[in-house]
Amino acid sequence: MRNMRLSRQLFSVVAMLVCGFAAVLYFQIRTSSESIIDQRYDMQRIQTESAISILKMYYEREQKGEMSRQAAQAAALDTLSAVRYNPDGYLFAYDYDGNRLAYPDKKGVGTNQIAVKDKNGVALIAELIKAARNGGGFVKYHWTRLNMPPENTYPKVGYALAFEPWKMMVGTGAYLDDLENYIQADNNKTIAAAIAVLIATLIVAYTVIRSMTGALGDLRAALLNVANENTDFEVPHTTRANEIGAMAKATQVLQEKVRERHAMAARQEEQQRELDEERQRNLARQQEEAAQQAKVVSTIGAALSRLAEGDLAVRCGDLGGAYAQLRSNFNDALSRLEEALLRVRRKSQEIGVSKDEIRRASRELASRTEHQAANLEETSAALDELTVAIRQTADGAREAANRVQTVSHEAQQSDSVVNRAIEAMSGIEKSSEEITKIIGVIDEIAFQTNLLALNAGVEAARAGESGKGFAVVAQEVRELAQRSAAAAKEIKEQIARSSDQVHQGVQLVGETGEALRRISQQISQANEVVARIAASAQEQDTTLRSISSSLNQLDTATQQNAAMAQETTGSAEVLDNDAGELLHLIEEFRLSASAPQAQPVALRMAS
Repeated sequence: MRNMRLSRQLFSVVAMLVCGFAAVLYFQIRTSSESIIDQRYDMQRIQTESAISILKMYYEREQKGEMSRQAAQAAALDTLSAVRYNPDGYLFAYDYDGNRLAYPDKKGVGTNQIAVKDKNGVALIAELIKAARNGGGFVKYHWTRLNMPPENTYPKVGYALAFEPWKMMVGTGAYLDDLENYIQADNNKTIAAAIAVLIATLIVAYTVIRSMTGALGDLRAALLNVANENTDFEVPHTTRANEIGAMAKATQVLQEKVRERHAMAARQEEQQRELDEERQRNLARQQEEAAQQAKVVSTIGAALSRLAEGDLAVRCGDLGGAYAQLRSNFNDALSRLEEALLRVRRKSQEIGVSKDEIRRASRELASRTEHQAANLEETSAALDELTVAIRQTADGAREAANRVQTVSHEAQQSDSVVNRAIEAMSGIEKSSEEITKIIGVIDEIAFQTNLLALNAGVEAARAGESGKGFAVVAQEVRELAQRSAAAAKEIKEQIARSSDQVHQGVQLVGETGEALRRISQQISQANEVVARIAASAQEQDTTLRSISSSLNQLDTATQQNAAMAQETTGSAEVLDNDAGELLHLIEEFRLSASAPQAQPVALRMAS
């Protein structure tokens, strides 16, 4: 059934409907015929019951005494004989013995009909009496029509009821031939109408089915065309408002989808062509950029290589417009670094001069301190000889005063030298901080270069085979940046150590200055004492103990000054070594030809 064609399925449904309609029609005709017959039977029963009612009326009049039985029966029977109804209907009456009592036109009244039989041998009067006495019933038989030849008999059905008070049977009959003809005529009309409706239905069904199957065939052809990517046709039946129209519209939508897909495919081809062209342009641009990047990496790599060797005079050449800012930043960074190292070199030279002066001053201070100790010893001897020669004591006092003034002047000069040394140390400390900042700039340049090399490596990895050489260059640049960062870190550590030592030297020189100021104060006090000794030579006898005590204090201060002078000399030696190491580190860098070269410290010291 599922594989049957739709037209056959629809015709099968129509055939089934026709068969069902025929069955219903047959059942309807049969039911209608039986209904007509039942109506005829009911009519006979009603007519018979009406006859019984007539008899009952006259019987009641008899019972009331209005009429005698004979008169009542005669009147009742006359009334029954006169009754007519269509078609060909009449009433009859018989007593239980078969004697006819009432009949149309009183034909045969008084005769006995008990033995009368029809052509089929049915004793119709006896059967009617029997049915009437049994409560009423129908009897089928054949009988003649009124005013028709007696040899012509027709099928008839009779109904009889008994009227027991008068012992008689009353009945009526109805011919069945006209009823059958009526039923047949009605059935013929019904069958004709049914056939006409059936033919019209079949014609409409055939037309509808052919229309549906034809439309479905058209839609099938349209779908095949759409399936074959053919959209240069008009989908039929789209104006219909039924399911076929909906299918046609759906097919039209599918056709539009195919057209859109064709248009989309054309657009995709156009976009793919544009993408290919754009890809080729991007590839050419990437190749050009890769060549330029290779040049940039090569130039910067060579510059970084020379920078790693300590050559600060190196500069990047032209890198193109895209990398002009990188070239400018690189060259500016190297220029600032070179300038900073030049300042560090000049400061180092100044430190060398200052530390030579500090060392000379420390040696002179030590020499003067020893000389002062010797003078103190002579003063002590002079005091021992005061008892011998007051004049000699006065002369020695005057000579001591002169010497004390000279020492005070020298101490003041030493204080000035120490102040200059402190200022020089502070300048060295500031220079060390500037060098540390510059080394930070170098470290940041190395970090940016490392990051640039890492990005270049990533881009080279994305470029695939064409970027392998660029990746190798990026790796070399990255290694050079790491080496530069390591060298900058090492320089930063050396400068940090030098800064610490310079700071210690500043503290020591400050302590030396404090000691020299104390020495200057002590010398001033000694000068006053010696002046008083010179002024009051006459009073030396009474003041020998005071002078002896003052000389003891002066001896102690002189010993302290000698110790301070030795510490200052040691600090100056340490500062000399650190300054030489700093200059050695700076000399490892090659600066531009216009930068002044530092003279070795050892040669300056020798000069």
